[in-house]
Order: sequence, then structure tokens, then C-alpha cells
Amino acid sequence: MARIMVVQGSGRKHGYTATLMHDIAGELEKVPGIEVEIHHLHNYSFGPCKSCFFCIRNVGKGCALDDDWGRKGEGELYKAFKRANGLLMVDPVHGWGASAAARVFIERIYPTFWEGIPYGLPFASVSCASNQGFQTRALEEFCKFSAAKGFRYIGGLPVHVAYLGEAKKDAFALAMKLAEAAVADEKNGRKKLSDEEIFLMYRDTPWSIVRGYIENLTDGTFRYETSVPARALANGSFTNPEAHPLLEKACASFKTALSHYDAEDNRAAAVELAKTSKFWTNATYIQFLRDDVVHAEMPKAYRPLDEL
Repeated sequence: MARIMVVQGSGRKHGYTATLMHDIAGELEKVPGIEVEIHHLHNYSFGPCKSCFFCIRNVGKGCALDDDWGRKGEGELYKAFKRANGLLMVDPVHGWGASAAARVFIERIYPTFWEGIPYGLPFASVSCASNQGFQTRALEEFCKFSAAKGFRYIGGLPVHVAYLGEAKKDAFALAMKLAEAAVADEKNGRKKLSDEEIFLMYRDTPWSIVRGYIENLTDGTFRYETSVPARALANGSFTNPEAHPLLEKACASFKTALSHYDAEDNRAAAVELAKTSKFWTNATYIQFLRDDVVHAEMPKAYRPLDEL
């Protein structure tokens, strides 16, 4: 059986979001070969990541925190996530974005990252708003979270209670796409997405990884000269002899990616940014984290240079 982990972020168990979630779960339960696990986040005890790096130093042993996402791999949410073939987040819009519970849930996936578990996991989201809305902004956030974790993005749905009834049809259709992908995940095994595949998958999604990554590295200027890698190269802040050559490669690759972006070739930009990401991640990890903070090599599942 393919397991779909349905996660509900509202503290109200009979509100708009919870009702929509149960309706979607009910449709999923009708699909042959699908087993649905419903998780109301407010039923669990867990908090934010403490940045202790236990998971990086001890790959495969889970999270050290004594809560439902931790207990060194024995936490209920941790085990549920590891056995899932698909993840559906149904979340209320709080503060013009994703709920705090959903944000912490996504953050705590971190330890599974180093084992390569999230890469390729089918993912979908439904953001349900009332009052002023901002359901589309919440949808973009979930898309960004999904890209950051390397999920296989099935889609997202922004919903306002003003059209809740008609939105259910679209929600059920999205759920069926997720179910199909989850069955394939269970039957054929998880197909790990490479960094290039991730950048290509998310280049035209509600949150564009191409624009988002360039905006990030340039502090919003979209110019190479003011980018973080270029400034780091110019000011000599990378002193580690292992890190510096990787920084130089990141700069060269990023310059190429920007030229593709300026030419409105998002596909070529995405491919080049995947290379930039590998070089930049490995350079910054070696320079700033490996020896003085984490005291461990970066796990091979994350941004492996040997894929280049």
C-alpha cells in the first residue's frame, strides 16, 4: 500500500481547513492501493530545530530532540514521514502566509535531508484562507518549502472560504494526482531528484526557483557585481584553501546563469544555477561550518559535487 501523509496545520479541528482536509482525505481513501494517515499537528509535541547538528554528525540516526519529531528516529512524526510515499499539507492562512505549525513541521524534516529521503517525495499543498485571504502567498511559501526539500512538486491550491464549495472539485483533482504519484513511489521506489532536476522542476512553479535563487544571491539587485559570491571573492573572506576554488567556480557559474536569465532563457538559467548551488553550498559549508561549527563533513546526499 502507498501511504499518503495528510498534515493539517489548524488548531481548530472542525473549522474550514479541517473540514476541507477530511473531505480530501475521504476521496483519497477511495483510491485502490492508497492508505491515508491523518496528522493534526496540534496533537503533537514538537518545536523548532535547535541547530545542534546531531543529524549531520550522525546520519541515519534521526533528530536528538526529545519530541514527536525527534527521539533519534523514534518520534511519531519522524517515523510517519519516513514511511510516507506522498505528503499533503492542508493548512490555514495565518498572518498572510503558512501557519507556524506548518512552518515548524517543514523545518523539522531537516534530519531526513542528510539521508536523501525527501528528494523526489511527491508533495502537494492546499492553503485555506478566510477574511483578507493571502492564500496565493501561502501557496508560494509551500512551493518554496517544497523546492528547498527537493520534493517532487505535484501542485498547490489556494482556497478562500468564499468559494470553498467549488474549490473542492479542484482539491479532489489535486489529491488524485498526488495519489497516482504516491502509488508510483511505492511501486517503483523513490526516484531521487538531482539538483538539476529540482531547478528545472521549480523554474515555472508558483514560486520560481530561478528568480528566487538569483534574488537571494544578489540581495535583490539581480546584478553579478553586487552578488554575495562576487563580494566574497573580492573581499577575501574565503580563506580556506579547499573552499576558495569552489567559490571561484560558483562565481563563474553564477555569472553564466545571470546571462541566461537576462536573455529570458529560464531553462538554461536553471541548469546553470544547479551548478552554482553545488559550488556555493560546498564552499560556504567548508569555509564557515565544517571545522568551526558542525565539526563534520557535509553528508553526501546534499549537493554532491560528483554529479557534475
